[in-house]
Amino acid sequence: MTLEAFIVTHTHWDREWYRPFQAFRYRLVQLMEQVLETIEGDPAFAGFLLDGQSVILEDVLAIRPDLEPRIRKAVAEGRLWIGPWYILPDEFLVSGEALLRNLLLGIRIARRFGGWMPIGYTPDPFGHVGQLPQILRGFGIEAAVFQRGLDDQPTLLQWEAPDGTRVLTVYLRDGYGNAAWVPEDAEALVVYLKAQALSLAPHTPVPMVLLMNGTDHLFPHPQLSRWLQVAQRNLPDLRLRHASLEDYVRAVRSALGENRENLPVVRGELRSSKRHPVLPGVLSARMWIKQRNAAAQTWLECYAEPLTAFAYGICGLDRRPFLFEAWRLLLQNHFHDSICGTGVDEAHEDMKPRFDHAEQIARLVSREALERLLQPEAAEAPPRWLASDPASLEQTLLVYTPVPGPSRDPVEVTLPALPPGLTYRLLDEEGREIPLFEVEPGVGDRAQWTVNPEEWPAFLQRMLWIHIGRYAAKRVWVDLEGRRIWAEWADASADMDHSMISAIVRVGRRLQEIHPAISAPWAVSAAMGGASRWAFRAPEHRGVGVHAYRLQILPGEPWRIRPQVLGEPAVENEFFRLTVDPRDGTFQLEDRRTGRRWAGLNRLEDEGDAGDVYNHEPPREDRRIDRPAEPPQVRAWAEEPFGQCLEVVLRYEIPAGLRPDRKGRSEERVSLPVTVRAWLRPGVPRVDIETAVENAAMDHRLRVVFPTGLRTETWVTEGAFDWVTRPVGLPTVPDETWVEQPVPTAPQQGFAFVEDPTGGFLVASAGLPEVEARRDAEGKVELILTLLRCVGWLSRDDLRARRGHAGPPRPTPSAQMIGRWTFRYSLIPFTERDEAVREAHRFLAPPLAVAGRGKPVERPFIEVEPAAFVLTAVKAPEEGEGWIIRGYNASEQPIEVRLTFWRPIRAAWQADLMEVPQEPLSPDGSRLIIPVRPKEILTVRLILE
Repeated sequence: MTLEAFIVTHTHWDREWYRPFQAFRYRLVQLMEQVLETIEGDPAFAGFLLDGQSVILEDVLAIRPDLEPRIRKAVAEGRLWIGPWYILPDEFLVSGEALLRNLLLGIRIARRFGGWMPIGYTPDPFGHVGQLPQILRGFGIEAAVFQRGLDDQPTLLQWEAPDGTRVLTVYLRDGYGNAAWVPEDAEALVVYLKAQALSLAPHTPVPMVLLMNGTDHLFPHPQLSRWLQVAQRNLPDLRLRHASLEDYVRAVRSALGENRENLPVVRGELRSSKRHPVLPGVLSARMWIKQRNAAAQTWLECYAEPLTAFAYGICGLDRRPFLFEAWRLLLQNHFHDSICGTGVDEAHEDMKPRFDHAEQIARLVSREALERLLQPEAAEAPPRWLASDPASLEQTLLVYTPVPGPSRDPVEVTLPALPPGLTYRLLDEEGREIPLFEVEPGVGDRAQWTVNPEEWPAFLQRMLWIHIGRYAAKRVWVDLEGRRIWAEWADASADMDHSMISAIVRVGRRLQEIHPAISAPWAVSAAMGGASRWAFRAPEHRGVGVHAYRLQILPGEPWRIRPQVLGEPAVENEFFRLTVDPRDGTFQLEDRRTGRRWAGLNRLEDEGDAGDVYNHEPPREDRRIDRPAEPPQVRAWAEEPFGQCLEVVLRYEIPAGLRPDRKGRSEERVSLPVTVRAWLRPGVPRVDIETAVENAAMDHRLRVVFPTGLRTETWVTEGAFDWVTRPVGLPTVPDETWVEQPVPTAPQQGFAFVEDPTGGFLVASAGLPEVEARRDAEGKVELILTLLRCVGWLSRDDLRARRGHAGPPRPTPSAQMIGRWTFRYSLIPFTERDEAVREAHRFLAPPLAVAGRGKPVERPFIEVEPAAFVLTAVKAPEEGEGWIIRGYNASEQPIEVRLTFWRPIRAAWQADLMEVPQEPLSPDGSRLIIPVRPKEILTVRLILE
């Protein structure tokens, strides 16, 4: 049977990498111009694959909008293959919800141009998450095509997600550029194409091979059709077919027929580095990127989207266009070379404003959505008071809790700074006062003065011009009996409106009528700008929802935080007691519920790194440093409402860098100051830790170690819609034939844990995606979290960890991470795993509070049970009315999920990941009960009464 070679012309386009974005786009526009010219000028040219990412269209058309009609025509003719992704992400460094938004946005853009390629094409990302088959099938995509993560498997196989969902998988065994070159020499081209086809032929069950005609940033050969015709005349035993990926997948399916079920099956996460490197060091390169990304994702997924859904469903406030823009900006930072930190320094500087803008939008949307849940009411000033804004004196403080189950975390809120002499007071809805503490008073201008009788007429006249003293005011309060005036000065005209101006004039007129003259001085206080930060310990909040408190402004002084030094260097709450080893500054923890004890927690461990941004490379002659250079300084205090804090100040001396031969660390030492603060909070079963590091050293890796005291063969990390079980230590035993040596570190989203039948130990972390489980000298498991990995090269070719370069050998001085860095993580010993995971999510997404005028329109809430069902999304649909609720069954057993809402349910459907209703559900009033398979991702679309 004649072997058939499907030749797919493409480019792999790195949006930013060894050049910054603008430099790559400059060339991208030229590529698109040539692609269109080739399509239009050569009827025999089958078409061009635009790398599976729709952002390319946006980038090109921002410069050449005149190309849009030609692009549309090429897509309509089936000769320009676009989508389904918006960008090609690193799947391990972004959330599962971000992967879904990526496909939603990519397909949405591609549809606008006439169609999208229904193939999960991810040629270059560095391995693949185990749930990708289920994700792809949720979008109607039944085939995946990629290069990395497998080893000696054949080119055709089935890939199975943890829930059992399978996709046909095309393994680019010889790479996504195995037929990139077109030698303009007939004999050379024949030899080349035949060699590439025969390389794959032994590894395919059908007489069809896939030759990928393209590679990184390569333009298509303008005479490709002619050269293929020349080659075909000299290849009687090899049929050449210029085609699309869809053509190849369709032909393969037909040839396989019922034998498709006999293809080999690979299951779950794919991270083998035997044939193609997966570059595991990217998990910890430029850690600031991972932290910024985690923060932005949290703002969008945990606050902006659910609050927008509440405000849209209750009040009709539709801010989906803003969320679309925020996600678009954030997803541009999810491109694999961007989020991995593997570009030149200039490329990563471009990421900062995208993170800034995405988070700014999410914060603004979240605040407005909460405020719109309040119904303004007419308000009057108290007796013997005048106020330009009476409603400000009695506001509502709304607290949103994004995680199911009970929460006792302290609540922080940012409020406008008040002039001296005024303060905030917090009450529950029954009128009981809740102590509200001023954490930071704000840094705006403040002033106090007196107005004497002879100055009074001029003062009143300026008040009619809305000025209090030197500046215009936007709010004024007057205590007629106490002869006091307070004003909030306007710091920007954007915060003003005509109603404010009119209200201040009315107060001035009324004051002029009541007191046209005075016989004794009046006290005046004013403040401009500055936001003050406040905190309180709330009663228990339950469920995903909004909780209301009364917030008053009244004369007086605020409750201020007054730390109380504890008599011994120890802190405690009802769950734990925490002390410090005076020799090395590590923590000793006692669990009062179980009597278990841990020692040596939070041990810092520094070692050399002779690698690059892609791979950690231990120097041949390394020196690990895990003890401070001098005894630690320890102090402990209690601080309402936050609980008790144990602070440890450490100083390490570590090598300044590598020796010139890079085989070992230098003799020169530099200081590494570290400040660790561990908090125990009332009612909270966690140890929350913040570690600040002043890094002045280069070429090293800094990690923190947590001995769990448990003996076990496996450990678990949070992944995209999954808890991934891993073996302790190296996942496999390599040999010298591997192109990259496997490593014991692994990716995680928000946590990792170890457990045995008696309980477990979980470490949650904010934006720290590299973690390891290893055995100590007694065979017990330690969890090790990477804080910093500092290197100075994009790529090197002298590593034992990896063969050859992974990119150009460019210096990356910013990847040395010089400066001050802060890391947040939390320790959660447990006996009930599912509840511990919810506690980890509460650490990562604490309550959000916003104050506003009026009373709550409704108090929306959603209760989710059991805890084995992990809620990942509460959002408005991308299009249309209703609600989207999504989560996954993290357990290995089928469960019944119970969703309870604050309103009755009118209609509900199980939906696909495109949010299209599929199977109708039968609600019982305000509750849904839905069976969910082990590891299944469940999306529900519903309409409430």
